[in-house]
Amino acid sequence: MSRSHVWLVLISTLLLACAKKMLPPSPDRFPPHLTEVNPRTRVQVELLFDEPVAADKIPTESLRLATRTGEAVTIRGLSQGRSGDRILLWTEPLEKREYLLKGVASDPAGNIGRFVCRFSGSPRADTVPPRISGVQPTPGSAGLKRGVRISVRFSEPVDTCAQVRWLFAPIGSETLFSRRWGIDWQELAFVRRDSLEPGSIFYFILEPGIPDLEGNRCRTPAWTYFAPDSSLDGVTVHGRARWKAGPLGTGVVLFFRERTLAMAPVLSDGSWTTRVKAGEWTVQALADTNWDGIVDLAGYETTFLTAGESLDIILHPDASQKPLDAYLR
Repeated sequence: MSRSHVWLVLISTLLLACAKKMLPPSPDRFPPHLTEVNPRTRVQVELLFDEPVAADKIPTESLRLATRTGEAVTIRGLSQGRSGDRILLWTEPLEKREYLLKGVASDPAGNIGRFVCRFSGSPRADTVPPRISGVQPTPGSAGLKRGVRISVRFSEPVDTCAQVRWLFAPIGSETLFSRRWGIDWQELAFVRRDSLEPGSIFYFILEPGIPDLEGNRCRTPAWTYFAPDSSLDGVTVHGRARWKAGPLGTGVVLFFRERTLAMAPVLSDGSWTTRVKAGEWTVQALADTNWDGIVDLAGYETTFLTAGESLDIILHPDASQKPLDAYLR
């Protein structure tokens, strides 16, 4: 064997040995690239990338949106689109003119890509109201004694400067929780870090009416109930709320024993259901039919025995011009 062949074998052997000790190459070393921009409405711009990107890994402050003349445009939030490679950008209302967008995005492997693009704003208004997409804890949860977090998730960013109305029962327990908005304007949370006293069932209702960035109001409530105890002691009761012989698709049913201790929302079909302590209750149904914060319809106070399990309530016009929480006692 010639000297050159000997050296070739030695070098090949050395490279093979080193290769076995090296870490395998990263499966993805390429940053994501922006491939398409779709202005869907005046306040919503869809960004399409060539691979999945995470909306929650993109700080809103890292994005810059401006007009062609350099006037800054507010970006109110961003959320994941209908697939992993899409991000929805939520802005102040845009006009049909050219805009410049600059930002960064990262893929699941942590590769960071920068992008710059120009697009024409859409004049189409968003007329779809926001929906409640999730509530935690799930109704009927038990054993939630410390570090309780009630969260309401919306289907899109909402106007966090608008008035938000909510109810807690037992009355007085609202002071135990502090309110927080998520950075994407799609989540409202109420947090209690200290322990909750056992022996009660806690109820929460976020009233309908909170608007999105175009002023469309959410038409359904968010609702849950839970107990600090390891088991949720009580019985399930249900009924219907009616107005002029037809079902009432909004409202709240309050349960009193000297003071407000339980409640349930009236659903779109006029039904209501909840879980309460067994025994005798005073019950009243109330409704704000145009989501302005003032009660329009009210039912007469009724005695209800949980052994009966079901109660239909007829509502009547209420001219007192009081907000819903003024009926708590």
